[in-house]
Amino acid sequence: VKHNMLELSRHTRGHQTNFLSKIKVYAMAFKSCVNRGGFKQIKEVYRSFPELTLALREASMESSQIILAFDFSKSNEWSGEKTYRRSLHDITQETPYEKVCRLLIPVITSFDSDSIIPAIRFGCSVSKDQIVCPLNPYSKSPECQGFAEVLHNYREAVRMVKLSGPTSLSPVVRYAINIVKKTREYHILIILTDGDPVSSVADADAIAEASNYPLSIVAVGLGDGPFKILQSFDTQYYNRRFDNFHFVNFTELETKFINSNRPDLLLATELFVEIPKQYRIIRKLGLL
Repeated sequence: VKHNMLELSRHTRGHQTNFLSKIKVYAMAFKSCVNRGGFKQIKEVYRSFPELTLALREASMESSQIILAFDFSKSNEWSGEKTYRRSLHDITQETPYEKVCRLLIPVITSFDSDSIIPAIRFGCSVSKDQIVCPLNPYSKSPECQGFAEVLHNYREAVRMVKLSGPTSLSPVVRYAINIVKKTREYHILIILTDGDPVSSVADADAIAEASNYPLSIVAVGLGDGPFKILQSFDTQYYNRRFDNFHFVNFTELETKFINSNRPDLLLATELFVEIPKQYRIIRKLGLL
C-alpha cells in the first residue's frame, strides 16, 4: 500500500523523521539558492504542439532518445477502481498504460532519432523496489523496435508478470542515468505509474543525481492516485542543478480529451512542456 509521505507508522517512524529533517535542510538550501538567483523552476506555457515543436527547434533540439518505464506494483489492481472501475492492467480492453503509449506514437516517432525504445518494468515480484527488468518477460534486453513492440511486450508482461511492490522510482531513474552515461546522448525518461512511491528520500536523491546528466524525467500519473509526492517532486524538491522533473496527472488530462480532436497533441504538449527550457539549460551547464 502506498503511503502519504508524511504518514507515520510503527515501522517507518524513524525513516519519516529523517525525511522531514532532510526536507527542512533542502528548503533552507532552496531559499538560499533562490536568493542568490540560482535554481529557477521552469514554467513554460505552450498553447499547441506546433508551438512546442518550434520551441524545441529554437532550443537546437533536433532529436531525442526515449526511455519508457511501466509500474507493475500490486496497487494497480485497485488504484483504478474510482476512475475506470477496473484494474489499471486489465487487458480485456485498452489499459491507461496502452492509451498513453498509443497517443504518444505519432508525436515521439517524429523526433525519436532511431525508433529504438528501452522499455522496462518496476515494482513487480522480481524487481520490487530494488531493480528494473525488461518489459518483455522473455527477453534480457529492454530494447523495443518502436511502439508496436512496446505494446506487444506490455501485454505479454501483464499476462506473465506477478504484481508486487513497493513502488520506488530510484532504480528507474538510476537505470536511465546509466544509459545516458554510456551513450552521452540526451534522453527523456517517461515513467508511467499508478501513484506515489514509498521511498521518498531515495527517489528524491536519485532525481537530484539525474540533474548532473542530460536527462529529463516525466512522470505520468494513472488512475486514482494519490500523487502528492510526485507533485512535490515537480514543485518543491530543491537539491538539483536544474528543474529536471515534470509530473502530469493523466486522469485529469483525460477530461480535456472530450473537447479535443487531437488528444495526442494535447498529451504531448502537457508531457513535454518543460523540455525546451530543460534542454537549453542542459547545454548551458555543459552536460551535452
